[in-house]
Amino acid sequence: MQKILWDSSSAIELSSESSITNQLLKKRGLTSAQAETFLKPDYDKGLTDPFVLSGMTKAVARIVRAVNKKEKIVIYGDYDIDGLSSSALLYDAFMAMGVKVSLYIPDRFEEGYGLNSSAIEKLKKQQNDLIITVDCGTTAHLQAKTAKDVGIDLIITDHHEPDGGAPKGIVACVNPKLDKDSPLRDLAGVGVAFYLVRAIAIKTQLIDAGQEKWLLDLVALGTICDVVPLTNDNRVLASYGLKVLRKTRRLGLIALADSCAMDIESASETDLGFKIGPRLNAAGRLAHAKKALDLLTSSDAVQAKAIALELGELNATRQEDTKNILAGCIEQAKEYKKEPILVLSSPDWSHGVVGIVASKISEKWHKPTIILQELGELSKGSARSYGSFDIIAAIRSCEGFLESCGGHSFAAGLKLRTDRIQELRYRINQYAIANMDAKNNFKTIQIGINLTASGANIALYDEINKLAPFGSANKKPHLHSIYVVEQVRLVGSDASHLRLQLVDSAGGKHTAIGFSMASAYRWLETGQTIELVFALSENIWQNRRNHQLEIIDIKLYEH
Repeated sequence: MQKILWDSSSAIELSSESSITNQLLKKRGLTSAQAETFLKPDYDKGLTDPFVLSGMTKAVARIVRAVNKKEKIVIYGDYDIDGLSSSALLYDAFMAMGVKVSLYIPDRFEEGYGLNSSAIEKLKKQQNDLIITVDCGTTAHLQAKTAKDVGIDLIITDHHEPDGGAPKGIVACVNPKLDKDSPLRDLAGVGVAFYLVRAIAIKTQLIDAGQEKWLLDLVALGTICDVVPLTNDNRVLASYGLKVLRKTRRLGLIALADSCAMDIESASETDLGFKIGPRLNAAGRLAHAKKALDLLTSSDAVQAKAIALELGELNATRQEDTKNILAGCIEQAKEYKKEPILVLSSPDWSHGVVGIVASKISEKWHKPTIILQELGELSKGSARSYGSFDIIAAIRSCEGFLESCGGHSFAAGLKLRTDRIQELRYRINQYAIANMDAKNNFKTIQIGINLTASGANIALYDEINKLAPFGSANKKPHLHSIYVVEQVRLVGSDASHLRLQLVDSAGGKHTAIGFSMASAYRWLETGQTIELVFALSENIWQNRRNHQLEIIDIKLYEH
């Protein structure tokens, strides 16, 4: 394992909060004009024309024809949060047009990710005329041929990395990653689906002007939870989407927020990422994702409440499964700890959960990780990268003996014969040795602000929060300061979280929380002087707002 490094070379030296916003924007390389746009995203002026996406014109024309001829349309989505929000978005858009469509989400365990030929044949037998995919399909060359052979038209909307050109014989493939230097390259799948709706609204009168904005709560959900960069168009979509979410009319989201004690009227990107998203994802990880889709499209408050409670129970089960699989992976990882990429497998680890565990193992061991469930002759699993290493490129270097693979530079999925796992382990690590730079091997924590004395306070939190929503490519600034440990407590139902009471050099008191960090900092004792890297958050208790330090890393202070 490599050491976590701290880089404070470009940190802002701050003793008060007065100029923090301007300094942070300047540090992000924004001009004054760009800073104004960044701080005040504009829906009407800040979004790119959807017709810059190749395939959009053909897609809209085919959809209009289907609507006019009253053809049967089916939306085919993925089972993760991006695919679910995309499916619900297109469903709502067509309902607003007065067009009845059906929804299809594959079963993770029976069908696997993306388009499959059996489903296409079944949808044709049900007399559907047009399939519109969301968040999948770019690499479905064989399935596209099946669609053509059985006589059902196919429009693909997706954002995953292509493995060459778009599938042949289809109506259109709308994927910004197929367009060279596309300004929309970083859209999530739900973003691409939303731009399809925008394009329909621009070219037709099927959607009343401005009504598409009510779909932005779903756009924020998929965009934030799929961890795409929150810059440019995505920043506008996430910012406006959170505003719409706070006054959403969507009964499912209201019920889900109630079930996890979340105040939807003040919802943040953190609420979506850590409360709403995991509950919606739990359905597809343990059962069938249609349950979550039913919640997002529900028009019955009683039904929505019942599904929300069920998803909460599934999420609790998922958390327990994650904990058990993680323990097994930690033990197995010790056997391969000298290899640059960990490849771990067992028949006892559900492939519905291994993606979450791969993220945790990657962070713990500071290296890319692949975790597989052995399902007899075949094995399925997920990969997560670490640092700047491109995991999908590494996996595709082994494509000759894989059954399937797909994903992004940071996260991917794959399927292969179980008897070739050892070959995968050898080949992908040979690739890593040849292609992994030294910088890929370790995590560097970029310190954004060096604080002195009692600089951490609620006023500083409010100042920093002007840059929200935070996420990929717009990280919440990491702060650094020196404190004396006054109290160490382990909290949570399993005592896995760390809570510290700290005192700064001016006598100011601070509460710090480290989620799932109890075991990492067993050495902490009262009276120690520590250097702390943290993110600043707020804690509201009995209507009083206080600042809270969210621990990123801790070092003993060396005088």
